Amino acid sequence: MVDKSFDIFFSVHQCAATASALWYSSSMSITLPLTPEASAELEQRAAAAGTDVASYVLDAVREKLAEGDDVPGQQLSYDEWSGEFQKWLASHPSRNPHFDDSRDSIYD
Repeated sequence: MVDKSFDIFFSVHQCAATASALWYSSSMSITLPLTPEASAELEQRAAAAGTDVASYVLDAVREKLAEGDDVPGQQLSYDEWSGEFQKWLASHPSRNPHFDDSRDSIYD
């Protein structure tokens, strides 16, 4: 059984925010270790879409990036962050429910 992998070359064109609006391109090479079954299915789907495998995968990556859901490091507003933090706090029970953390007790 032969393990097939695809080397995919991505080219992303981005506009630099300068006075002259310079254009540049950056690229990324990715090797995907695919099982023979996954490789065959990928080739079939690309052929059905009327494109080559690299273009098919690039389109799938672009679609996923366009979704923008669950982006790590995505900025939340303070209210959103606070709500998420409160949910996280509530999901962790107190380790010492009898601990007195009132300010009055520290002055005794």
